[in-house]
Amino acid sequence: MTYALPLAFGLISPLFLWAGAGLVSIPILIHILNRRRFKVVSWAAMEFLLRAMKKNRRRLRFEQLILLATRCAVLLFLGLALSRPLGCSESSLADLAGRKTGLHVIVIGNGYSMAYEAGRAGARTHLDQAKIIAKALIHRLSSGGESVAIISASSPPREIIGSPIYDLKSAEDAVDRIEQSWGATDEAGALAMARDIASREAGNSNKSLYLIDDSTRVAWESRGDVMRQLGPELADLYKSGMTHFNLGKPGQWNQAIVGLLPAESLISSRFAADFVADVRGYGPAATEPKLVVKVDGVVLAPGEINVSATAAASPQTVTANQLAGGIHVVTASLRSDNRLPVDDVRYRVVDVVSQLKVLIVEGERGVGGQGSSGAFLDAALNPKGTGGYVATERISDLELGNKVLVDYRCICLCGVGEIQETVAAQLEQYVRLGGTVMVFMGDPVTAENYNATLYKHHLLPGPLTKRITVSGDEAPRRFDFNPHRPLNRLLADFQNQEDTGMESAEIYSYWQMDLPANSEAERVLNFLPPDNAANQPEDPAITVQTLGAGQVVFYATSADPNAEWTTFMPHPAYPALMHMLLLGTTNSGDSWMNIGVGNAVVIPPSIQLSGNPVLRDGAQVEYPMEMQTVSDGKSEFFGQSVYVSKPLENPGVYSLSTGTEDYKIAVNVPAAEEADVRTVGDAEVKKALGDVDMQMLGDSVPTQVAAADEGKDLGWGFMVLVFILLGVECVMAMRFGHHNRMRSTVVRA
Repeated sequence: MTYALPLAFGLISPLFLWAGAGLVSIPILIHILNRRRFKVVSWAAMEFLLRAMKKNRRRLRFEQLILLATRCAVLLFLGLALSRPLGCSESSLADLAGRKTGLHVIVIGNGYSMAYEAGRAGARTHLDQAKIIAKALIHRLSSGGESVAIISASSPPREIIGSPIYDLKSAEDAVDRIEQSWGATDEAGALAMARDIASREAGNSNKSLYLIDDSTRVAWESRGDVMRQLGPELADLYKSGMTHFNLGKPGQWNQAIVGLLPAESLISSRFAADFVADVRGYGPAATEPKLVVKVDGVVLAPGEINVSATAAASPQTVTANQLAGGIHVVTASLRSDNRLPVDDVRYRVVDVVSQLKVLIVEGERGVGGQGSSGAFLDAALNPKGTGGYVATERISDLELGNKVLVDYRCICLCGVGEIQETVAAQLEQYVRLGGTVMVFMGDPVTAENYNATLYKHHLLPGPLTKRITVSGDEAPRRFDFNPHRPLNRLLADFQNQEDTGMESAEIYSYWQMDLPANSEAERVLNFLPPDNAANQPEDPAITVQTLGAGQVVFYATSADPNAEWTTFMPHPAYPALMHMLLLGTTNSGDSWMNIGVGNAVVIPPSIQLSGNPVLRDGAQVEYPMEMQTVSDGKSEFFGQSVYVSKPLENPGVYSLSTGTEDYKIAVNVPAAEEADVRTVGDAEVKKALGDVDMQMLGDSVPTQVAAADEGKDLGWGFMVLVFILLGVECVMAMRFGHHNRMRSTVVRA
């Protein structure tokens, strides 16, 4: 804030002026005290001298007053110089003695869309041009009188120079050091930083804000409420003006691979694997691209695929023959002549399962394993002698607490009556780390125990209310299943398949669940209500809920072919349904090997280590990893000690050695948003900021950078005046100082 003075200028640091004014009193006090320091001595021989002094008294007094005034002026002007008064630009005083002053905050976009190759002379990419403009802005400022702060607008935004500096050469060097980010753009976050910097510099009222970016839709149309709130706040803080440089080229376009995923969540070595590549196009493309998908460097048939790349294009599916168990790298790339090549390639690391280990926990045990509550599920998942991809192990509920849960991909609770609190906590942690738990009902199950343990630990989507049992004169319940209408993703193989047994299976008993209306659990299948209760809500028969990195399946009836529960087991659909639920919900365990730019590699606790892990990029540059305790409450590893790398800033395939095994880490640029390089106009930018007043410029280097109402720093002129007065004071002290010896004694005859 500045303070008005009579000469139409304000003060940046007014306290120095008041301090200088206070120091003026010191020479005056010394002068008064010196006048009182004399001794009266009567000496007749000196009387003639007194008469001579009386003749020169007026001249001596005048000289003393001039010297006193000069010393007072030195202290006053010193305080005024340190307070840095600002004169208005039209003031003749400012023009003679002032220097420009102010705070200039420059926000430079460096999200990966700024790597667009625009073909400018001397500037290959948008970011190159942004740096040229930023350095031109800084170069035209007044050294020593104007300060600069610089912010980059990638995600997350960074304060390149957070505390404003007056060293303009250092500011230009800082601009040169801004690197091209391969992450997304966070314009709102960068503007919030600009607001905070201006708020901290409250003593300077001459603040200017410069925004330099490519005006993409993702930058200015996302986080609309936040941007509209920031606009007026920035306009109020940056009173010297806001300027936007739009580097986007009219008609610029891009083609990108925005997604690459396996069609199934789990890939088995026993089956072919489908991979889905999502190719999009934005803007008026010159040509259609060609897609190539490779596994471990080997091109998958049919080789190059002609794709139609639009903003709403359908994904392309490519099939790989049976893959061997273990880690594989899938690469999808485009043959395209677009000008943003970084998103023309995408990677995916998959962990192909050669054998899926499933633990079946039985609440009821039969003689020789027959008649147990998990026997029929075991036979459905792993028929004897078939050598299938599922390896099952059956135990009693009493043995569950002694098992190492992470050794299994899925744990099935079949009619388990009592779940201990400690076991429920272990199961919750197991699911959060990526495991799957299937909960089947049975005779031993009690609502009180399940609600107090499983529901408490988020292993049920809702509390159990009561067991529904069909009486003798009632018709059995049935699944609400129709193969000719849209089915849940986990039932897709039953689409248009008749006589599977799903529609004819009879259910005599099941547990009713109070599923909250706002539950995020997925209803896979429901029970039809009784014929005499047409308006009754359908009870869930099968639900799937996500918990951390894993999933929980609730199956409301029994997995055992007990005639008191259901007749579904002998139908052909039963084994198929169990496999669909298993394959559709079991985590492949490779999600931690696929991350986005700007994220860190976190090695799960289940990965065995024989020493410190070593992470390297494709050029064999090593990235350090440190043991940390995860403090993020949303992380599946919350509270655990794991090895974590620093955030990886470059896309590509990295290698990780744990001492016992080697893994691959795929790092990709953000998905669809940043790939959309289509731009918005000046009107949309202003609207995004709440229609604030700001100057809109293009991509040309500015030739004149100075706000019309910017003031002049008069502090330098006053400091020069201080030095001049000091020189005058020294001369006068030498000229008049000898009279001080005569003032010390007054002689009286």
